[in-house]
Amino acid sequence: MNNINLAIVGFGRIGKIHASNILASENINLKIIIDPILDINEKFTSIGISQSKEIDDLLNLDNIDGVIICSPSQYHIEQIKQISQKTKNIFCEKPLGLSVNEIMDVKSLVTVNKLNLHVGFNRRYDPDFSSLKTAISKGEIGDIHTIKITSRDPSPPPISYIINSGGIFLDMTIHDFDMVKYLSGSEISKIYVKGGCFIDPEIEKANDIDTAIINMNLKSGVLATINNSRKAIYGYDQRVEVLGSKGTLKVGNRLLSGLQKGTKNGFTSANPKNFFIDRYNKSYQKEISDFIESIKGKIVEYANVDDGLHALKCGLAANKSLLNNTPVMV
Repeated sequence: MNNINLAIVGFGRIGKIHASNILASENINLKIIIDPILDINEKFTSIGISQSKEIDDLLNLDNIDGVIICSPSQYHIEQIKQISQKTKNIFCEKPLGLSVNEIMDVKSLVTVNKLNLHVGFNRRYDPDFSSLKTAISKGEIGDIHTIKITSRDPSPPPISYIINSGGIFLDMTIHDFDMVKYLSGSEISKIYVKGGCFIDPEIEKANDIDTAIINMNLKSGVLATINNSRKAIYGYDQRVEVLGSKGTLKVGNRLLSGLQKGTKNGFTSANPKNFFIDRYNKSYQKEISDFIESIKGKIVEYANVDDGLHALKCGLAANKSLLNNTPVMV
């Protein structure tokens, strides 16, 4: 297979990131962009990329090798079902779905139709987290005892987004739930959440929270904790620490500058990077590159439907724990 023809469904921030990475790839064609509120971009038209508000225009096209779904979460399942009639190669942004039953439907579809379905947990592809996983797998710190994840956004998204996001646990923390499983190799068995609204009362009115501390027991016996906030005024705070029987492994923040200054008054360094677009730019490139390689027939590691199901169950259990103020089994 020489040239790969791709399509994108949903052209918000993530869709634009994927489009940019596809256009920078060799022997990869972006054939069509689908979005119901799409503004036609003459630049894309001039290089042969079709644009439409109707998914039927994608389904009627020939020679589509793979589709990348970046639409709002509530549309993912139906679009996977539609697109699976066109191609077996589908990349879907997280969350895969918003209910266990609908993800189980897709799991059956994956099995019956042998779909190559990737779920967009992009942090698995970050070079630092990938190196952390490799070091753990090599036994460099022995048996894992605890995992601690700090994941804080620099500012909350618009309330209009929060209302339709599925809540903090299915929108934000879901990445961290997947990272716990990815690093430990074990599923989460029990969750206990404390959370509240400290940033914006409108978030509380939308039946969501902006700050959470999540304690977890893993099936392997490992203990884990996630610390989330929608507003860290100093930047995009993304840190992981894993403690084991032989030592510890840490991944710190990527900073705006690597320069440190030391004087008699102490040391200073730059703030963390601004947000996920610049912090995880390499991971977005890598996950789409691997998706393309899988279309070509190469065996790659990726987050699959079971990973998507596990992360969703964790998000639902976290919300139940918060509402009932009690530990909940996943």
